[in-house]
Amino acid sequence: MARPDYRARILGCLFNRQEATRTEIAEVLGVRKSTVGEICGRLLADRQVLGRQGAKRNERLRLNPGTFLALGVEHRLDCLKLVALDAALQRVAQASLPMGKIYEEARVAAILEQVRGFIRDKGLAEKSLIGLGFSDFIPHDIGTGLKYKSIWMPGWGSINIKAKVEESLGLGTRIMRCTDAFSLAERVFGSCRTADNFITVQLDEGIGVSVFHDGFFVRGSTDIFGELGHTVYKEEGEICKCGNRGCLETIAGVDAVIRKVKANMDRTYFHTRGASLTLDDVIHNAQEGNKLALLALNEAAKAIGNTLAIVVNVLGITRIVLYGRLVRAGELLRQQLLNSIRQHCIYPLNQDTEVCLSQLDEYGSAAGAAYGMLRGYFADGDQD
Repeated sequence: MARPDYRARILGCLFNRQEATRTEIAEVLGVRKSTVGEICGRLLADRQVLGRQGAKRNERLRLNPGTFLALGVEHRLDCLKLVALDAALQRVAQASLPMGKIYEEARVAAILEQVRGFIRDKGLAEKSLIGLGFSDFIPHDIGTGLKYKSIWMPGWGSINIKAKVEESLGLGTRIMRCTDAFSLAERVFGSCRTADNFITVQLDEGIGVSVFHDGFFVRGSTDIFGELGHTVYKEEGEICKCGNRGCLETIAGVDAVIRKVKANMDRTYFHTRGASLTLDDVIHNAQEGNKLALLALNEAAKAIGNTLAIVVNVLGITRIVLYGRLVRAGELLRQQLLNSIRQHCIYPLNQDTEVCLSQLDEYGSAAGAAYGMLRGYFADGDQD
């Protein structure tokens, strides 16, 4: 058996606990106090750990935040969200950068150039970048970084984004699903810090689910997981981009809500007219009591709630966190959705289920990806 890397394990312990004494580290790791004291002395000298050299064992030590910095990138259809996160879990830089209508290798090149520019412009090149977490809306084979054929981006192909980033930027890279990255951010920075089990639901142009269970994400035999939006909700409904008919997204996706209002504006009074109609217009009209806007949002919320009721009945997880543009509808959305879940869940799940609107900002998935990189980096080192 290889000799344990106590240095890496001590760093991992400090990351997980954020601070600890030498005595606590020794007890947690099951390592002799003298060994911990010797290694901590070297870590203090290298400025990887902050504290006083030669201090007593009960002095609290912590990681030097600037020594361990991770980048998080969320890849969206229209933009990149980027976050730099230090070991103290503080954002040291963030940016939203546009992505044009480019595809395949040209898109990969544009992503790499945007990330390279972010590192340069934010002065991160001189800092200790340990790696990059890449959160994507396109399904991946997480282990290799190979993409699956995407209905969102035709022609994207089997591009190994992990290998491309590592080769071009020289940064170790971890690939994450966007819903998993946001779910991780909720666990660390949001409303689920004390929750061991919860479901995160993305409500946007697409509708996706991430299931967090006892510190890990639920997985299937492939990474095609959580595609709630492509659950057939109405068999005689509209044809979906995936090729099926009546998928949940054709009823409750952001585009579907806007399309429904546009198609019926001439039949009723509506404040906003024409092709410029946005989701915010729909929500504003609904908040003012417009029946068409309320109908579109209520039908979307009911369809989502009815579908999530099946998920809750199957998994028995009763905490649900919603995020995405549709969440801007606030209580108009949440209450109708919760009512549908309670109507269709069995007892006592229908009494216990809690639906929360995420309070994280637009950089949630990027921050979650950066944290995932940090967590993986220290977990990889914390092995016997």
